[in-house]
Amino acid sequence: MGRLKAINQLITAFVVTGSVTSSLQAEDMKQLITNWPCEQAFVEAVPAAVVWGGPSIAGMEQEWQKDKTVEALARQLASVDYEIDRAEKDIAEFADSQKAAEKDRKLTLLFTGVITQLNEQRQKAHGGIIRYADGQAKRANQLSEELDEMVRLQDDNSAEAQQRLAMMQQEMEIKQRMFDERESFIQHLCTRPRLIEEKLGVLARTIAYYLE
Repeated sequence: MGRLKAINQLITAFVVTGSVTSSLQAEDMKQLITNWPCEQAFVEAVPAAVVWGGPSIAGMEQEWQKDKTVEALARQLASVDYEIDRAEKDIAEFADSQKAAEKDRKLTLLFTGVITQLNEQRQKAHGGIIRYADGQAKRANQLSEELDEMVRLQDDNSAEAQQRLAMMQQEMEIKQRMFDERESFIQHLCTRPRLIEEKLGVLARTIAYYLE
C-alpha cells in the first residue's frame, strides 16, 4: 500500500506541476508522438463532441472564466483531488439555482470550463510521460554502453581489468533492477490521461443530464 500511495503521488505530481506549456509547440508534438511509450493511442486533446451532447461550446473557451460562479464550480470539478461521487449533488445544486432562460447556457459554460481544464491536465500528463520515457531511454543507452565495456573486459585478463569487471557486474545488478522498476512505472504514468478522460466523460454526462 505504501508503494502504491507513493506511485499515485508521483503521478499526481506530473499533473499538477507547471513544467510544460498548456499548448505544445509543433516540434514538441512531433517528438511526443514519435516517442510516445503508452499502449493507448496518443490524442492531444479530447474533442467536446466526443463526450458532450449539448450545445456547441464554440466561442465559450474564454467566457466561462468571466462568470465567477461557473468558474468556481468548474475549477472545483476539474481539480485533481475532487471526489467524483460528489458531482451529481454539486451539479444538481448549480443547475437548480439557475434561471430557466439561462440554465442551458450556464451548464454549457460549466462544461466548457471543465473540458478546458481537464484537457490542460492531459497535456501536462503527456509532457510528464514523455520526459520520463526520454530519461529511461538515456538510461538504456548508458546501460548498453556499460555492457559493451563489460564484454571487452572479459577478454582482458589483467588484474586491473578483472577487478573493474567484478565491480561493474555488482553495480549492473542494481542498475538493472532500478531500470526495470522505472520501466514498470511508465505504465502507471500512462494510466493518467485515460483516468482524466474517464472523469471528463462522467462530468460531461452529469452536466448534460440537467439541460432542458
